[in-house]
This record gives sequence, structure tokens and C-alpha cells, in this order.
Amino acid sequence: MKKKPYTLAVDIGTSSLKAALFDESFNTLLTEKFDYSYQTYGMNVQVDPEDVWKGFLAVTKRMQSYLDKVELVVPCVFSPALISMDEEGTPLYPAIIHWDRRSIKQAKWALSKIGKDKFLKVAGNLPYPGGISVTSILWIKEKQIDIFKKTFKFGHMNTFFVKRLTGNWSIDPTNASLTGLYNTVAYSDWDEEIAKELKIPLHKLPPVVPSTRIVGKVSKKVADITGIKSGTPVLMGPNDTSSAAVGAGCLEEGQILNLSGSSEILTICLRKPIPDEKYYLRTHPLPGRWLMFDITTGGFALEWFYSRFCREMSEKEFYEVYLAKTLKKKRGCPVKFNPHLAGDRTSLIQKTASFSGLTLSTTREDCLYALMEGTVGRMKKTLNKMAKRINLDKTIYLTGGGANKVLMDYKKRIFPGFEFVVKENCSLQGCAYLARMILGKL
Repeated sequence: MKKKPYTLAVDIGTSSLKAALFDESFNTLLTEKFDYSYQTYGMNVQVDPEDVWKGFLAVTKRMQSYLDKVELVVPCVFSPALISMDEEGTPLYPAIIHWDRRSIKQAKWALSKIGKDKFLKVAGNLPYPGGISVTSILWIKEKQIDIFKKTFKFGHMNTFFVKRLTGNWSIDPTNASLTGLYNTVAYSDWDEEIAKELKIPLHKLPPVVPSTRIVGKVSKKVADITGIKSGTPVLMGPNDTSSAAVGAGCLEEGQILNLSGSSEILTICLRKPIPDEKYYLRTHPLPGRWLMFDITTGGFALEWFYSRFCREMSEKEFYEVYLAKTLKKKRGCPVKFNPHLAGDRTSLIQKTASFSGLTLSTTREDCLYALMEGTVGRMKKTLNKMAKRINLDKTIYLTGGGANKVLMDYKKRIFPGFEFVVKENCSLQGCAYLARMILGKL
């Protein structure tokens, strides 16, 4: 019996790679996952790109019997993940990722050279250390001089991945938006003035290719080791959060997605760019749209609290019983939580978390409730700010590990007037949506 064509979607995350095969009707046929680790020391947080590639080889090996019928490969990637590469696309240094804060000095220098107004007017973002990858480029230029000289191209994770698949250099606008060197507000190309001011040669940056464009074809070398046919088209693809917005259906202005996992990410679709130093701005994978997004520590904060203060409980008891009971009703408690356990990605300084309002009568339930109030409270402030600028949809799409009944019931109380709708595997579904566009099946 003849096999039907498939689409292979690849979601490259901070600590795992997920892949899904979609059939011709775009039903999920098969999913696979491979875990890898990021490394931390001091303020440095990085990932070995070769571990990501090993993950891709591992999941394709498990899908081997289907891959000869794949007609399109669609990746999405976490970002930023700044990678220095030689002419062949081989990494010269680990990927410096979004949690990294080693480049605070370089971030302050870049801001002094360009100015806050111009960064926001052009790049749409301030040069937050690690979170906007120009600061990592500047750090390499200053601290790893030989690496900078040897670098043929600086790119993000999709630059590395697509180069390895097809042999072509590229980066898409949703990733370029978080470099600080791209004109995000105009949805256009690298900004020559900013690059010149910061003394970063434009020839070291890859071509910007639309997220929805075929960027190349799977090479024979990759075909031989994966089983994907040589010549199979590869879509450029977007950032993973941007793909999740598409997968959730956030295609028009005011539509909202809450990605609830290790972090709480609030993203809202815009029809015109609205830069703000308190959140990030990036292009939407579909033209003529942008996405604002705000991030704070989410599941990581709960994991931290559980591991430090509730070790006598099982994880099931903590998350399904104790947390539910603690959040069931509003507590009249003065304890406050400043939610920066993992720092603040929209700050030029390294922020830390703290509890305040503690007394001898404070309980751990009070602290847990305050932790959730502080974490979700930031999201509430951002929604209130955006409600003054655009008309917000009254549905919040919710995806990720935090899309469970306990946390959803809590958020329903915190956000009266909004309906929460759970969406599964939004990043992979976003890849599938883009594939349907390209294949003319929408």
C-alpha cells in the first residue's frame, strides 16, 4: 500500500527537542522527544548546539519508517540562542541563551551608544543582556576575540539548524527581532546604522528570510543519516513562542496566548508595533502583524518552592492537593513576593526575588499564595496596560504544563471577564498551520 505524504514539525526548546509527524489531513500521527541539558555557571547560561543536533538525529531515528514520505520540514526554535559559526556552520562557541546575564556591561554600553529612544523606535526592544543577542555578540567581541575573528556568521538556533539541514544561511524575522540589530518596528531587515554604531559587521549576519518561505532543501548528507529524502523542502519557520501563537489561533489584534510552563509568558497579537521597555516586541510569523510578550518565572518558582519547603510531600500531593487548597480562596495576607527568581529579562540589571511582609505568624501557605500572586500579578499589570492601547479579546488561550485545572481555576478568579481555553502542543500546531499555508491546504 502506498504511503501518504507527511509533514515533519520540529520544536527546538531550551531543554528538549520535540518532533511530530502530521498526516495529509494534519492530524498528529506520531510524536517523539529528546531531552538535553543547558549549562549554568555564574551568570552564564548556554547550550551546546551539537546536543540539539544529536536530539534531532535521535528522534528521526525513532521515526525512520515514515521519513521517506515526508514532503516538508518545518522547524521552530527557542530564542535568543546566539551562536558563533564558521563558514561550514560549525559552532565555534556554545549557544548563549535567553537566561544568560554575562553581558550586562556590554548591554549598558550599547544603550549609551544608541540611546533608549532609537532602540525602541527601530529594534523595538532595549538591549537586555542575553535576552537581546547583540549584547552577547558584543561580549564575544570583547572577551573572546579569536572567536569573533573566526566567526563567519552569528545567528540563532534556527540559523544553525537550517544551515545543517540545507547548507543555506538564514534567520527569520521573529528571531532577528530579538537581536537588537533588526528593524522590528518596520518588519524589514538589518539596521545598518545600529550595526555601524556598535561596530558589528553586517556581513557576519545571515540573510533575513520570511518565516513562511521555503529556505532550502534537505541535503544528501543529511538525507543519508536521517532517512528524510534528499531535496525535501525546509520551511524557514519562526521562534517557538511565535509558532505557539499561530498554533493557538492568535492571528488578529488583541488575541491573547498564555504559555504556562517553566515561565509564565503572555503574548498578544498586534496590528501595529507598540514598543515598550517593559516587555518584548517581535514580528509575528504572518506579515503585517507583531507580537508583544512579557515573561516572568512560573513553574520554576513552584518547583523551587516545592523542593525547598514541601519536601515531605510527593509531587502529586503538592501540585494536585496542597496547591489547590492554598489557592482555593483569596487570603488576607500582607506577604508579597517579588517574582525574579530567574532574574528579569526586561532589565539591564540582575534582579533577584524576595518575600516581604513576613511576621512570626506567617505560614508557608501565605508564602506560596504570595508567590503565585507575584508571578501572575505581573501578567495582570501587562494586560491592564495593553487594554488601554488596543481592544483585547476576552478569550485567553492557555498552553503548556501549567494548563491544568488547579492553575486555570486560580487564573479565572484573578482575571474576571476573561475565558480561558486550553490549547495543546501549540508550537507544533503552529508549524502545522504554516505547512498548510505553504502546501495550499488551509
